[in-house]
Amino acid sequence: MNFYQKFSLGKYSFSFRFTTNKVFSVQFLATKKPDKVTYGMTSRCKDGKHVIFLDYDGLTKEEVFEEISFLQGYFELGNFYIFQNDSEESFHAICLDKFPLYEAIEIVSQTSADRGFKKAPLYFKKRRWVLRVAKKGERNKPVYLDVIRSKFDELKESSTAHRLFMNSNYNLKIPSKILEDCFDEDVEFCEYNTASKC
Repeated sequence: MNFYQKFSLGKYSFSFRFTTNKVFSVQFLATKKPDKVTYGMTSRCKDGKHVIFLDYDGLTKEEVFEEISFLQGYFELGNFYIFQNDSEESFHAICLDKFPLYEAIEIVSQTSADRGFKKAPLYFKKRRWVLRVAKKGERNKPVYLDVIRSKFDELKESSTAHRLFMNSNYNLKIPSKILEDCFDEDVEFCEYNTASKC
């Protein structure tokens, strides 16, 4: 027998799980509900494909760059654009190459990115990754750090809309690519609640 219940009371969310399967188990979790609004860009393109988003926490810049260089060679991925959050060991990485959802999941699953982030499309009703592009409580929006260039850049179709947004939001000058999809409509955004300092 399995039973799961989730409810809110004021600023807190509570979840209760009861299971019996030869072993009796009860779990009770109380967490403070996030109370600050922020915005993120989603990985989904107009045609249903996804660009590659990665969210790293707890890795050094050198470790992130080394892993991405390996991914570029292994999966023949194009350039990755790296952004740093307020923490020294917190980075976002974006590759504008486009993939069907389950190919993108395979690529992202091979990384050291945040475990919850990697699984987000499997649990998020809209089936996409989200990277923050605005302030988050007291934290500033991520800052552009560098590009990791690849000899495989321009081998795959890439997202025009994501490139244009990154150029506009981060004052970059990423040039158009030979195999761009030419869907220059706005990127899809997601508004979500977060704790003020995380």
